[in-house]
Amino acid sequence: MAVNYVTQKCPSCAGTKLEYIKELKSWKCLYCDTLIERHEQADTLFTIKNVVRQTILDVAYVRLREAQKNLIECEKIDSRYVGTIIAEIAYEMNMIIHGGLSQGEQRNMFSQMKKNYNALNALGDQPTEEELALYEFFDSSEVVGALILVFDSINATARRDVLYNYFDPSEIYSLELNTNLISYALKNEKYDMFDTLIRNTDNIDKQSVIKLILEKYPQNEKKIENAVHILSFSDEFGEDCKPYFEDYMANSSDNADIKFNVAKALCSTQARPSIECLMKNLLTQMSDTSKVSELLDFIMCRKLYDVEIYTIVDFAVNGCDEDVCLCIFRRLKETGQFVELNSKHFNAILSRSDCSAQTRKNIVEVGLDFNVTEKVKENFISTYLCETYDTAENRNILLPYFFTLIDSLSTTTVEKYIIKCSTDGTEKPEIVKRIFSMKINRSFFNNTLSSYIVNSADPFEVRREIVYIMIEAGLHINVSACIKLLTQTDSKPEECVDILRKLKPGGVSYDDLMNSYIPAVTADTFSPEIFSELMSGVTMISESVFTKYVLELKDYPASKAGYTSKMVQLCYNEPQGIICHVKHNGKNVTCTLIQGYILASPDDENLSEAVYTALSSWRSNVNSEIDVDGSRIKFKKYIASQKLALSSVTRKLCQTAKIL
Repeated sequence: MAVNYVTQKCPSCAGTKLEYIKELKSWKCLYCDTLIERHEQADTLFTIKNVVRQTILDVAYVRLREAQKNLIECEKIDSRYVGTIIAEIAYEMNMIIHGGLSQGEQRNMFSQMKKNYNALNALGDQPTEEELALYEFFDSSEVVGALILVFDSINATARRDVLYNYFDPSEIYSLELNTNLISYALKNEKYDMFDTLIRNTDNIDKQSVIKLILEKYPQNEKKIENAVHILSFSDEFGEDCKPYFEDYMANSSDNADIKFNVAKALCSTQARPSIECLMKNLLTQMSDTSKVSELLDFIMCRKLYDVEIYTIVDFAVNGCDEDVCLCIFRRLKETGQFVELNSKHFNAILSRSDCSAQTRKNIVEVGLDFNVTEKVKENFISTYLCETYDTAENRNILLPYFFTLIDSLSTTTVEKYIIKCSTDGTEKPEIVKRIFSMKINRSFFNNTLSSYIVNSADPFEVRREIVYIMIEAGLHINVSACIKLLTQTDSKPEECVDILRKLKPGGVSYDDLMNSYIPAVTADTFSPEIFSELMSGVTMISESVFTKYVLELKDYPASKAGYTSKMVQLCYNEPQGIICHVKHNGKNVTCTLIQGYILASPDDENLSEAVYTALSSWRSNVNSEIDVDGSRIKFKKYIASQKLALSSVTRKLCQTAKIL
């Protein structure tokens, strides 16, 4: 006998958009707010409703034997009743999925389910009044939840959507049903339903749920809240779960904030990822030092093993953001972890170009509060001083601080820095001065000044200042190094003169310098100022020096004749015995110095006469024989043979010498 209900329309406005109010077991019109109550006029199907409800409840708990028995009872009472048809569909679908049927049995079961589905559709696409009364009668979210899954699977969307009115996801107590509904909610992006379902913590598989949250749930605050909630059941996550969470940390696309909260929650479980995993995949990506500090508190709430400590240190110095690195060092110190830092740790910190000089200084300061030997200090300071590339500005912040940490540096370090390192530019002289103010044995640096001049790539302005500093420190220079300094292309004559004057009190020999300087210069590189300074202290010169000065070098007109006259007195040998070789009109001529000057004077007519006058004491041999391309000939005769090809200077000097 059927049960009659009032029509599913608002009696006040005829509206068809109704909302079910579960507490009142009434429908509310969304247009006029009228409450619509259903009044059964007979209730002879009360028994079959109960059996249908129990059948579907057995299906929800996957009690398929009991469900089958109850379904038989339904069919006995009324096989055409809509509830019986729905119960059959629910049972058949779950048998196909969970019944362990063979392929043939599954096909038969599917055919039967399709037949029942057609019978249900024959009643209408929308739930009938009788069907709605059945749903209201269920008064069980578990029964309704099981039907939601069934109707969704067979694409009975209208019936599925009506069932949401009778469904409260917080009232699901079946583990199997919860599991299926959770997957359904996530798949269909019903996140409110999902959030509620996973709060049924006594009736869910927490390991499966946490995987769904981490892998499928959108990245937002709710994801964090859900993950932390599930992970709060720490006993559920043992050592066997650790590989999964480490893989999550390494490969998930979740942002650092989500991973941070998951890691923090995991720290109280046996499934917590290793420190290496957290450092590599989380802390190296974090910049919020407050959160870093918070996570470190969880990591360091116990005394760490040595391997864990140095894993943290290595990742801090090599891979973390600078503020995170500093935070890690401070937390290691504040939690009393026993740390021994070596030179490699400090070198790694100081070589980081992504880290500001001030932060590196701060990290080093904290690092020195750990167990650091004096040897380690000297090693990392030496490496930074000589090998670590950094801007002069940054080094100007770090080096003064480093020099307060040590009393001395090794000889090798000092020489390496002075001779090879040009990183500090114009700041280098101050650093060299600071080095020589330390407790170093200066007797070990006898060759340093000479090596610096010969090998340094510093510009002359820097080189000059460093030379001054080393001279004042009592270091000596050899002749060849001094000559290189005097003849370098960027040397400034007046400053070279100043250097020479500073070297003189230290015993540098102007004789040696003069006899090396003149052979080393050309007409283009000769400096009258340097020559003049050397002449002020020279006591003896060689024939070659005298010859080259007279025949090849151009000095100031006001000076050359006077210096020539002076050099006559300083020559090793008698000037008359000096033989020279000159080129004249394409011929190779071997003759005396005065003859050579007449033929090849580099000076103009007026100066040439003055120099000739300075050499006048040798005029007694001005007409001696000369060698011209291997043939001996009187000088006067040779001049006569070249009369038409003589230069104006040579012609003038020949007239003065009265040989023309």
